[in-house]
Amino acid sequence: MTKLKSGDRIDVRVKSSVIVGPYKDYDEIRTFQIIAKDKYGYYLYVPAYYTLKNTLKLDNRQSKQLGIDLKFLDEEFIYIQGNMVLRVHSTLDGMSCSNCEEFYSMAEPNQEDDTLICYSCRQNPYR
Repeated sequence: MTKLKSGDRIDVRVKSSVIVGPYKDYDEIRTFQIIAKDKYGYYLYVPAYYTLKNTLKLDNRQSKQLGIDLKFLDEEFIYIQGNMVLRVHSTLDGMSCSNCEEFYSMAEPNQEDDTLICYSCRQNPYR
């Protein structure tokens, strides 16, 4: 599986309001934003103007459990396996601080576990 992260945008194939694999018949190609990932797949934000079956509404518990930003609270999302990605539409160039969640353009990991801790959080860990 490619190294995609939250904020990246991917293209998937959709047939009859269901996301299908990249080698199946399809009606259209849609672009979705990744809001979280795990070892096997991705959680995608589904905008209100897209109609998809099997979507879920994000609640506070799921947001904390999956590490999804609270701006997606009460919005629809769907989970797909990594092999359902047709292609990468765009990627974010940068990273978010693992402590304060602020996004830094052009940033790279500065920790051994491939995460970023920004200068402000390193100076003040209680921030």
